[in-house]
Amino acid sequence: MFIGDKSGINEWSSSKAPQYAIDHVANSRYEIGHPKEGQLKNIFEFDFLDTLSLKLSNFFGISSDSIFFIDLGITKHVFLLFFVSFILVSTIISLVNSYISNKKNLPNKFMSLLEMIILYLRDDVLKNFIGDKEHREWAPLIYTIFFFVLFGNILGLIPLFDLAGLIGKLTHIDLLYMLSKGGHTATANINVTFAIATITFVAFIAAGIQKYGFVQHWKNLAPSGLPLPLYFIVVPIEFMGLFIRPLALTLRLAGNMMGGHIALIIFITFIFSIANAYGDAAGFSTAPFSIALALGLTMLELLVAVIQAYVFALLTAVFIGMAIHVDH
Repeated sequence: MFIGDKSGINEWSSSKAPQYAIDHVANSRYEIGHPKEGQLKNIFEFDFLDTLSLKLSNFFGISSDSIFFIDLGITKHVFLLFFVSFILVSTIISLVNSYISNKKNLPNKFMSLLEMIILYLRDDVLKNFIGDKEHREWAPLIYTIFFFVLFGNILGLIPLFDLAGLIGKLTHIDLLYMLSKGGHTATANINVTFAIATITFVAFIAAGIQKYGFVQHWKNLAPSGLPLPLYFIVVPIEFMGLFIRPLALTLRLAGNMMGGHIALIIFITFIFSIANAYGDAAGFSTAPFSIALALGLTMLELLVAVIQAYVFALLTAVFIGMAIHVDH
C-alpha cells in the first residue's frame, strides 16, 4: 500500500493513523534508527550545504546535536517555499507578458481576475487603511504578502507531490518517488508564518519611524496628556501589543492551514483503518462517506485559503495605517 510505504509503515493499522497525519504535516521525517536522534531526512542532499551548516553552527558555538543547530538542508517545506515562489513569479510574469503582447490590449480571463484582485486590494484595503497618499509605497509589500500566502495555501491543497510519488513508485522513477516527501503546505509551518509576520512587524515599525522620526514614533505608543501614573500602565500594554500583533498573525494562519490538513488526512486514512479492522468490504463501503467528507472539507479549505490570505494582507495594511495615522 502506497500510503503505508510512504509513511514508513509496513502494515497499516488504525493506531498508525495519527502518526501518519503528523508525518504528513511535519517538515521532515526522522531517520528510523539513526544514531543521532532528531536527524532530519531532507528531500535533496547536498554535501556543501551540510558542510556550511556545520561551519555556521560551530562559528556560533552550537553543537550538532543541539536543537539550535543551523540546518541549511532542503527539507520538504524549504523545497515548497522555492516551489511556491517559482509558481507565483512565473504565473504573474506570464499573465503580464501575455497582456502586454496582446495587440488589442485585452486581458484574458486570468489577467482580468488578477486586475480585479489588485484593484480591490488597492481601493478597499490600501487606500482605506493606509491612506490615499501613503498607500503607493506600501502596495508592493501588501500585494506580495497576499499572493504569496494565497498561492502557498492553494498549492498545499493540490496533492501534486503525492501524485508524483505514486507515479514514481509505479514507474520505479526514484526522483518522482522522492518528491512524495514534499506534501503538505508551507504556510502551515509556523516558522514560515512567523517569518512573514516578522516582515509585517518590521514594516509597521518602519512606517511609523518614517512618518514621525525614531523618538516621536515610540512616544506615539501612548497618547499625550495622560496623568503620569497611567503611563506606567498604558506604555507596557501598548509595547506588548506590538509583539502580540505578529504573534496573532503567525498562529492564525498556521493553525487554520495545519488543522484542515490533519482533518483531511484523518478522513482519508479512516478508509484504511476500517478495512484493516473489518475487512476490505467494510473499507470499500466506508470509502464514499470518507471521500464525501474529505471533498466537502477541501472546498471549505479552499475558501479558508483565500480568506486567510486576505486577512493577513488586510491586517498588515491595518497595522501600517495605525503606525502612520496615530490620531485615528
